[in-house]
Amino acid sequence: MKKEEILAKAQAEKVDEREVFISDRSTRWTYFVMALTAGIFMIVRSIRDMYAADLSSVVCLSAAAGNIYRFVKTKEKWCLVAGIVLLASGIIAAVMFFMDC
Repeated sequence: MKKEEILAKAQAEKVDEREVFISDRSTRWTYFVMALTAGIFMIVRSIRDMYAADLSSVVCLSAAAGNIYRFVKTKEKWCLVAGIVLLASGIIAAVMFFMDC
């Protein structure tokens, strides 16, 4: 391919790198705040002798969804491994919550 063809192809895709960057950062901040607030609630629940498996399940399943989606798009194996581990952890926590363990 010539330079002009590559440039024309890139312009035809109309991918705004800034929007992709902002979207990626916003997703990271979403995960961070979700995990932080769930962690705070888990600590408070532990202090009050309350069970917190529901929060663990929400955090793990949300992070699993993000990692599995990223694997589908990028084929990065570490995303698949993280997604599977988080999915299993989230399912276990959900089962424990519903069984009132």
